[in-house]
Amino acid sequence: MKRILSLLVCGLFVILSAAAMAAPVKKVAVLPFAMNSAENIEYIREGVWDMLASRISVDGKIEVMSRSDVAEALGKAKRKGISMAEAYGIGKRLKADYVVFGSITKIGSSISIDGKLADVAAKKTAVSVFAQTKGMDEVVPKINDFAKRVDYHILGEVPSTFGDLPSPAAALPPAAAPAAAAYAAGQAGRAPIAEQALRSRQGTYTSIINPDFIMAPQALTRKGFWMSARQDEEFRGMDIGDVDGDGRNEIVTITFTDIMIYRKEGKTLKKIHTIPGKSYVQLLSVDVADINGNGIPEIIISAVSQGIAGSFALEHKNGKYERIASDMRMFLRVLRASGAPMLIGQQMGTIEPFQSPIYRMVWDGKKYRQDSRIRAPLGLSVFDFILDKLDPSGPEVVVAIDDLDYLRVYEKTELSIEKIHTVMGSKELLWKSDDQYGGTTNYFDLPSGMKYSNVTNEKIEKPAVNIRLTSYDVDKDGRKDLILIKNISSTGRVFKNLKAFTACEIYAFEWGGLGIAEKWRTKKIQGYVSDIQIADIDNDGKKEVVLTLIVNPNIPINMKSVIVAYSLDPENVKP
Repeated sequence: MKRILSLLVCGLFVILSAAAMAAPVKKVAVLPFAMNSAENIEYIREGVWDMLASRISVDGKIEVMSRSDVAEALGKAKRKGISMAEAYGIGKRLKADYVVFGSITKIGSSISIDGKLADVAAKKTAVSVFAQTKGMDEVVPKINDFAKRVDYHILGEVPSTFGDLPSPAAALPPAAAPAAAAYAAGQAGRAPIAEQALRSRQGTYTSIINPDFIMAPQALTRKGFWMSARQDEEFRGMDIGDVDGDGRNEIVTITFTDIMIYRKEGKTLKKIHTIPGKSYVQLLSVDVADINGNGIPEIIISAVSQGIAGSFALEHKNGKYERIASDMRMFLRVLRASGAPMLIGQQMGTIEPFQSPIYRMVWDGKKYRQDSRIRAPLGLSVFDFILDKLDPSGPEVVVAIDDLDYLRVYEKTELSIEKIHTVMGSKELLWKSDDQYGGTTNYFDLPSGMKYSNVTNEKIEKPAVNIRLTSYDVDKDGRKDLILIKNISSTGRVFKNLKAFTACEIYAFEWGGLGIAEKWRTKKIQGYVSDIQIADIDNDGKKEVVLTLIVNPNIPINMKSVIVAYSLDPENVKP
């Protein structure tokens, strides 16, 4: 009996060993890169495809699917770009394990490469590369580097940095050495036809990302930090300004229904006024700005009542806050990035809430009225974006966070989102982040029968009021830094309207013309940030980064808020 069991165990071991040795070949679909250029650069697309197909393929380990199979899966439609969701769908149709896709943009002699490897089963970006070159000579090393990263990931390891990579056998653990050896053998003797074609145009390489900015130390120090005592309310929005005309700035916050006004006095936060609301009117956002030009900033509130927009504005008169505008059937927001504060408004649509154009709002002596149309993609909401000239030598651009929390930069345009977010890309979409930022729990109900389409054209029941985007020249170098919040969830962003944010970080980014580079970030802050502003909170003539922070955001019975301020004095900001 023991002999039989021994034979069975040995047999099973042999079978399992053979199965392990005969691991299935991983299939990779290389999709045609989107080409953005005023000139014909089809030769670059062809060269990139040939290089990736030859570099990624490893005999017996990785199979690159044929062009004809890929073309059939793409269909006959002329595509200008491929979104992440579409890449997953194409991968599933091809029964591929991974999909390689991206874009190449050529402006003059400058070429930017944005490549991604999508893990079809995990539905995530496994490997990505973004680089800028001045000419064709350095396109080849970047494509080679990207192909190596793809193989390293599929075979068992992803290198942590760009640039010169160690030999595969040295980079991988001993268990993966045979696969690495297969990779090295598979790369030997590759025909350099595509490489020669691309190298025929000479140039030099300059990365869009300044390495000194990456993984910088904590930028905002404890020295310039202040936090209020805990308040018993959930602050859903906040802005700062002298709303009572006494020469000192106040902090205006909103809860679900009420408006509360505070002032920082020394190290304490003092509540000076409460404006109660109605239970059926949900407050979405608050802005403070003198739009009517009388010297007293208005408190401008976006609100909905039973799913219908009903925004309003208050102004301090005769010792109290009076409504100067009521029941406005639109969403309102104040933009400050470029010049004087500008109020923008968007009428609530009848089929979808944010499918109306956005207009500048002006005061005509009696009410706010629509003036000129804002050149922002149709389909964005007033809560999604800012207009700013991040590059002092460049044009004003639209910086937005979409409803999947990705950061996007657009040219100023009135085209619809659907026409911009095409499969093969568009010139209006200048850049999109690989990582998610923002993050909000501020949603509102729509009227019965109305649905909202997100950026992937998926219907959802509750649209979001995105967290505020801000910009400020922190280091006084003449260039605006994009300051934004990243709320962090322990469960990720799987559920559309149920997100458990428990911590956050503050980021500063610099726009480099063809992409955004991280300059610094803070360490993690416990809690969920509902709003951010850059303003003088303590009336000392200097601006601070001010946050409304929800403590215990996932325990409603114990949910409280604090106001946090970080000084922007040079001595408190590390280079």
